Amino acid sequence: MTETDVQAPAVEETKPEGNEENVTATVSTTEAAIIRQLEYYFGDANLAKDKFMKDQIAKDEGWVPLDVLLTFKRLKSLSEDKKVIVDAIAKSDEGLVEVSEDREKLRRHPERPLPEMNEERRQEIYARTVYVKGFAPQNGTTMSELVEFFEPFTKVTNIVMRKYHDKPTKKYLFKGSVFVTFAEKEQCEKFLAQGPLKYKGKELICKMQNDYYEAKKVEIKERAEKIEERKRKKEEGNNALLAQLPTGACVFMEGLGKETTRESIKEAIRALDETLEFAYIDYQKGDASGYVRFNKQDAGKQLLEKLTDKKLKIDDAEVTAELLVDEKETEYLKKIAEEQAKRKVNAKNKGRGNRGNNNRNHHSGGNNKRKRDRNAEQQEDGDGDEPPVKKDATGKEATKPTAESEAKAAAE
Repeated sequence: MTETDVQAPAVEETKPEGNEENVTATVSTTEAAIIRQLEYYFGDANLAKDKFMKDQIAKDEGWVPLDVLLTFKRLKSLSEDKKVIVDAIAKSDEGLVEVSEDREKLRRHPERPLPEMNEERRQEIYARTVYVKGFAPQNGTTMSELVEFFEPFTKVTNIVMRKYHDKPTKKYLFKGSVFVTFAEKEQCEKFLAQGPLKYKGKELICKMQNDYYEAKKVEIKERAEKIEERKRKKEEGNNALLAQLPTGACVFMEGLGKETTRESIKEAIRALDETLEFAYIDYQKGDASGYVRFNKQDAGKQLLEKLTDKKLKIDDAEVTAELLVDEKETEYLKKIAEEQAKRKVNAKNKGRGNRGNNNRNHHSGGNNKRKRDRNAEQQEDGDGDEPPVKKDATGKEATKPTAESEAKAAAE
């Protein structure tokens, strides 16, 4: 069994008779902690999700050996003495946990069957559960501290420390907020009605769990709408760039040699028609295929008219050329427009980041100048317009996240 960070019993039903003598028994702090822990193990909240405990209960008419329970770290940290544990649970006035005659086993009382966890039951639990935020996640807030903090409030039956998966450490870390369930809805309402609540001097945010979920839904919706608006503006910008790109000017080439370079592609095309002006050659040395994009409308058509059977010789390879038209042309030009838009944004952000860094730029001025000169040469030659269109391992454009999935991730 993996013990959770929930440490309170879930008790809602009426108690069985015959336990009156325990009501007035004196309970020490340690005994109270043992009672709370055992009633959590056998409580509604834990048994609804704890496969290990459910398997143990199914073995022997519900009886679970103390030796098994003492393998649980939380109980073991309170006491390893079976007599102390049994004496403590005998003082509980809840009647949830029963002790065997030989005092070696415990079980959930047969008159307290586990309620069916259906939607009606779930909503009933939500109606008596509060969301409390403001605990210090960085200062190592523990469940024991939380249990002690909520101890004065009648009657807390369950505490859930909300956690998130921290990718750098690969651990689940405390968010600083909890869900606290009370035995009765009225107790929950009384807790919220008491006014501001502080923990270690910091005021806590308290609200009904359902109110928290509703607020989170609104937050996710608003985030999704903002993301959609940003995407809409981005698409409008991309469409504006797309409208400026000439059509009939993109040629797909297949069968390129391993040693073929951009320069050898240009030389072969110029040998056919010196009037053609290159916008960009989308090709990496070693690839078997690539794209050539020209600056002027229908320049690709102009090249294809010079070829026989759409073939041309580049280095020692016979290359097949195909003019992009219709959907193929539109999809490729869209990707080009997206890349151009990204570069504009990056250039704008880079310009902002360089403000106030004149001294640093001064020392690297020589390198920057050489880079600018190289870029200028590439742009004049038709190689510096934009990087190759990004593709995944299959050669297709990567799938983009939806606005809703991005909003949910941001709201976590």
